[in-house]
Amino acid sequence: MPTGRRVLVIAYYFPPLGGAGVQRTLKFVKYLPELGWTPTVVSTSSRVYGARDTTLLGEVPEGVRVVRAPGFPVARWFAILLGKLGLRRLRLWASWPDGGLGWAPAAFLAVRRELRRERPDVIFSSSAPYGGHVVALALHRLTGIPWVADFRDEWASNPHLAEQPHLLAEASRRAERAIARAADRIVVAADYFELEGASPSDPRRVTITNGVDAADIAADDAEPVADRFRLSFIGTLYGTIDAAPILEAVERLIADGAVDPERFELRVVGNVWIPGFAGPDGVPLVQTGYVSHDQAVAEMRRSTALLLYVPAASRAPSGKVFEYLAAERPILCVTRPDNLAATLVREWDAGETAAPDDEQAIATALRSMYERWEAGELRAPHGVRERVLAHYSRRELTGRLAEVLESAAVERDRS
Repeated sequence: MPTGRRVLVIAYYFPPLGGAGVQRTLKFVKYLPELGWTPTVVSTSSRVYGARDTTLLGEVPEGVRVVRAPGFPVARWFAILLGKLGLRRLRLWASWPDGGLGWAPAAFLAVRRELRRERPDVIFSSSAPYGGHVVALALHRLTGIPWVADFRDEWASNPHLAEQPHLLAEASRRAERAIARAADRIVVAADYFELEGASPSDPRRVTITNGVDAADIAADDAEPVADRFRLSFIGTLYGTIDAAPILEAVERLIADGAVDPERFELRVVGNVWIPGFAGPDGVPLVQTGYVSHDQAVAEMRRSTALLLYVPAASRAPSGKVFEYLAAERPILCVTRPDNLAATLVREWDAGETAAPDDEQAIATALRSMYERWEAGELRAPHGVRERVLAHYSRRELTGRLAEVLESAAVERDRS
């Protein structure tokens, strides 16, 4: 194991920001020092993002330097103004590629200062926002320091950006191609990612999935609520991730008398960024708003079953599936059949699966779970926690990243 290596991490999403986008980079930073790497993190001081979790700061190892660059949400301001004026198409131009470029200039200056202060062996940048990759690209070219680009999500082929005008889509492809071609290594969170300039056969490309930290989900004796069937969605509802098919299935089951609304609760634990969001009449819906990560884990343990919903257009498994599995609560997995989450739930007998565009299948799966719960026969998945930790431990996944960083550093040392 190498010692004395240094990596400069460029990541907008980092504590005290909260939410799913923070976890991957935080866990890398948490475990890299154990593997011989000392990280320095350049993040943001912006308070625009609507999820903060100061409890996560306790996971940043002592001695890790975190530099916070201000973010200027110019794209967001323009997008809001243009939206109010009804100029929806122009809104897309104002927020290209993802509203994160307002942070890039300050991040560039902060990273430049850090490089002069102490030259790292490798630069590591994580997207989204993609402005972090733009900063890394510029400084990689200026300094020649090896660079590893991490894609938590797709960019040009991201289904959530499908409504972009042709010229913007082409701009995304060109920018992605420039980044992928310049990076010494490319890390992707899923092997199906389509990246311009870095095909799945590219030897520089490595898949490191998301995972779960054993320290986050203890194997305790917590029990779900007993007086009702609590189906919990943990995460953010936004855009097409609106859980509409599940709401409609619940409404139908209640109307048919298959589910007793007095003994059922659909719980949304997290931000809801859908204007006017509300459940159908008669559907018991509880919204907690954003909670800290440890509270979210506690919510999982207190649930009868956990809801995972990914629209049919996306193959993204959602990082929360690994924590769901570790929490050992039955999962109602509403995703495409070829989604990794659906595969794991099926193979590990961890719940029920249904396609998001098949309302009948969703209703049938939920009804089966509810009836088994009424009969006292809905059991927690057995041994799943150990299996998910064996395959998707955050510490082990960070070990893979350390190998990628080392290979990039050694390759440059030899050149």
